[in-house]
Amino acid sequence: MSDKPVYAGIDIGATNVKFGLVDHDGRVLHREQRPTLAHKGATPLMHLVSNIGERLLLQAAEEDYEVKWLGVGTPGAVDFSSGQVIGPCPNIDGWKGMEIGANLRERLNLPVWVDNDANAMALAETRFGAATGAPSVVCVTVGTGVGGGIVLDGKVYRGANYSAGELGHVPINFEGRKCRCGSVGCLEAYCSSSAITGRVKELIQKGLTPAFEEVLEGAVENLTIKKLFQAEKMDDPVARQVLDETAVYLGIGLAGIVNLLNPHTVVIGGGIMEGGGGLLSAISSEIKKRAFGSAVEKLSVVKAALGNDAGFIGAGLLGEEKQ
Repeated sequence: MSDKPVYAGIDIGATNVKFGLVDHDGRVLHREQRPTLAHKGATPLMHLVSNIGERLLLQAAEEDYEVKWLGVGTPGAVDFSSGQVIGPCPNIDGWKGMEIGANLRERLNLPVWVDNDANAMALAETRFGAATGAPSVVCVTVGTGVGGGIVLDGKVYRGANYSAGELGHVPINFEGRKCRCGSVGCLEAYCSSSAITGRVKELIQKGLTPAFEEVLEGAVENLTIKKLFQAEKMDDPVARQVLDETAVYLGIGLAGIVNLLNPHTVVIGGGIMEGGGGLLSAISSEIKKRAFGSAVEKLSVVKAALGNDAGFIGAGLLGEEKQ
């Protein structure tokens, strides 16, 4: 028997599937990623995840690591007892209903635990990341979608039907923009990467500002979140306006969550946080302006610390959360 037990985790994202091995101090021993290719459909994606699971276990065996279970984080609400996706996944067609746990247990012949990807991120950030040791944590990740996870007393809070933490679908405007989930005015409809870049395109459709002309090389279709931040660093007024709006939208949604749960720490991660500390500070100010003073008196609003590794690290921890 190996004397090197490790966590093995897979993080299914709308763009990439990230996976790795982590030791019990949170050190990443191995990491890889593959394109999700979500447009090919749910069945090819399940085949990909199964192949990744086999590759990860083979990597562990080659390094003489002991893996007691495999953890998987995925978009959508997940029945934690079975590993079936039970909630909608607007960014992966046909993924609702997928029996991830059953498929992988049959293929890999070891225990498999599956949860929402943002729950996995929250677990990782609470154990090894920006919220280490915090008694109550709300995590929000802003990227292709807007996800959330809640950790109370060191355990993920999943709700009555495993649907807690869907912060991206908290409504902030009952007459607002259409969301991919089918509702209107959801936080995700304003703060996902595509929503943010969409607002920029609306503002520059009649003509590029000098900064955007430079960073986009004259072509609006080149717009990304990274290029938005480049324009903002050049003091572009459109970039500044859209990022200021984004901070307000996130602050509105999170202020309600803070009033509801009174957490010790709010962790914000995802691609939108890679542009620097200014956005984090603006979001924090907006939360503290809108939430009750008593609810924010001890509140810390921090940037996620584990980056792209958080999802598979947290997934690997799920076996310790089994009930």
